[in-house]
Amino acid sequence: MQIDVPSLSDQTFRRSAIDDAAAGLDRLGVPKDSQLGSFFLRYAGPLASPNTGFELLDLVGEQGQHSVESSTSLVRSRFSWPDRYLVLTNFLAGVVMVYDISTEQVYDVDFEGGDALLKDGRLEPRHPSFLEFLRFFFGGASATV
Repeated sequence: MQIDVPSLSDQTFRRSAIDDAAAGLDRLGVPKDSQLGSFFLRYAGPLASPNTGFELLDLVGEQGQHSVESSTSLVRSRFSWPDRYLVLTNFLAGVVMVYDISTEQVYDVDFEGGDALLKDGRLEPRHPSFLEFLRFFFGGASATV
């Protein structure tokens, strides 16, 4: 599968260190052929959205840099989140966008009860797939097999 986001067609958004991203996907337990895996093997962040105030984090980052990997590690240790959930975005007004590895759904999660609903499996997804999340976030995205 290949994910294409038209607004990221400039070469500055293309990932140059694919091995680092592949290793990060392995550490997080994300299949490389998943929608999220395909996206992060092609594109590097952080990436701004014209449709939201959120910033999509890069999958991996240098020490001290916010990334999907470091932010996910933080909420797993502080809030005991299951390994299936990954933090995709920066924290904005106490809310993050979260990806479910097992379903590829994306959630808006606040820390005033939404995190408990997510852990209990009672939070409804905001987007039925990572691809749909990308379409919302960037205003367009497509996938080819």
